[in-house]
Amino acid sequence: MSRIAKQKSAGLRSPWGDNGGSVVVEFAILAPIFLMMIFGMFQTGIYLQNYNAVQSIASDGARYVMIEYQKDNRLSDEQVQSVLLGRATNVPYLLDTDRLNVVVDRSGSSRVNGAVEIDISINYTLNNFIPGVELPLSVIRYSRSVWVVT
Repeated sequence: MSRIAKQKSAGLRSPWGDNGGSVVVEFAILAPIFLMMIFGMFQTGIYLQNYNAVQSIASDGARYVMIEYQKDNRLSDEQVQSVLLGRATNVPYLLDTDRLNVVVDRSGSSRVNGAVEIDISINYTLNNFIPGVELPLSVIRYSRSVWVVT
């Protein structure tokens, strides 16, 4: 074989030997899936943190009501609600007041004789990090009852 023929055959490459474009195609296919998994992990972590915060706020509110009733300080529903909102927006919870709804209600009959039942309901709407995807658990709802002897 002549020298020119060897140079021409060396310049022609096999279509199976070039893999440069396949990396770009694989990245284009896998990158959205990987990013959705990352954002999903962030969303799950924030959901769990906020659920824990809402549950702890309800427990703090129940504890506050019980202590105040032991000191013969009868609190109105609005006073309990303002204390819970104040605790929810400060350290360590730092929840957003625009997405937080606290309802304190004692309108129903008590399930315990000789005690007043106070219901604390907290709703918190989460931020959605994945645009265009409606998440099924975007609102955290937590309720707790407190019984105090009058």
